[in-house]
Amino acid sequence: MVQTSESESRKLLGALRDAMAEDSAGQARLDKIVQLTASSMRSQVCSIYLFRDQDTLELCATEGLNAAAVHQTRMRIGEGLVGRVARYNQVINTADAPSAKGFRFMAETGEEIYSSFLGVPIQRLGDSLGVLVVQSKEAREFSADEIYALEVVAMVLAEMTELGAFVGDGDALSARHQKPVLFHAKSAQDGVAEGLVHLQ
Repeated sequence: MVQTSESESRKLLGALRDAMAEDSAGQARLDKIVQLTASSMRSQVCSIYLFRDQDTLELCATEGLNAAAVHQTRMRIGEGLVGRVARYNQVINTADAPSAKGFRFMAETGEEIYSSFLGVPIQRLGDSLGVLVVQSKEAREFSADEIYALEVVAMVLAEMTELGAFVGDGDALSARHQKPVLFHAKSAQDGVAEGLVHLQ
């Protein structure tokens, strides 16, 4: 079983590498990734949710859910299972998603027919970028090997998001290093201050 999983993971990584090498737009790359991942994981659904701002996740690509919900379905951090994955940066793996703590039904996605849910955070250097989800009709918990495979895909997504591989229309697909950032600071002494900010 482990060898099969490793083989499937390797095939998936090879397919992702090829998809990233293609000269295609950001949305097309995301669409290809969810198709490849759903097929490799033998699940009916794979979805990518990315932050459009620091508090809001947006469904940016899906294989299996209603296509019309892409860029329309949004949720606050902590809202629903996807929002909980994003808030706590922890995997949620359940065979019965509707009964899981924090579940929120999103009617426009058509997800009511899916029981199993596996969500992993997309993060880089502790910075939360979004959530990667697979779902299936069969009521089952995903195996440790399947969780590992999805975490590897999330890691690739995080690196590619950071590099701007998914730039497109809309706030969730805007270039990360061109978004406004708010820095909180405290005054050490009243008066005027001047300084430099170094981004790494």
